[in-house]
Amino acid sequence: MKSAALALLLFAAVSSPACAQTNAKTQNPNPQPSRITIEATELDKKILLEKLKVHGADHKLRFVLAEKDFDYRIVFSTGQRGYQTGYGEMNSSGSSVQVYDSKGTELFAFNRAGRATDSGATNAAAKEIIKRLRKLQ
Repeated sequence: MKSAALALLLFAAVSSPACAQTNAKTQNPNPQPSRITIEATELDKKILLEKLKVHGADHKLRFVLAEKDFDYRIVFSTGQRGYQTGYGEMNSSGSSVQVYDSKGTELFAFNRAGRATDSGATNAAAKEIIKRLRKLQ
């Protein structure tokens, strides 16, 4: 009985790395980048592209800017909103996003609000864009 258990354990130890290597080989280590165009102010465009690249790498997604022949068109803006609280007036940053495919069909749109900075709102928007694009793929 002990020898059968040992043989099973040895088999599992030997076959596990082989399965892991097979899975690693079937995944594309260098996926094709998504060609995007971003309609935003120059500063917002620069920050959004940077955030998409950083967070996209976590999900094996790559993004490059393209003026034509793009896969996705992203319309992006940031803004502030003041609101009254029990402690006085507070300021909040938010972002607005609309994403279209290359034919102009809207894929999704959303807003992110309640962030301390425009950079924080952009970061939240980039993460949500990636999440939704992954669902579409």
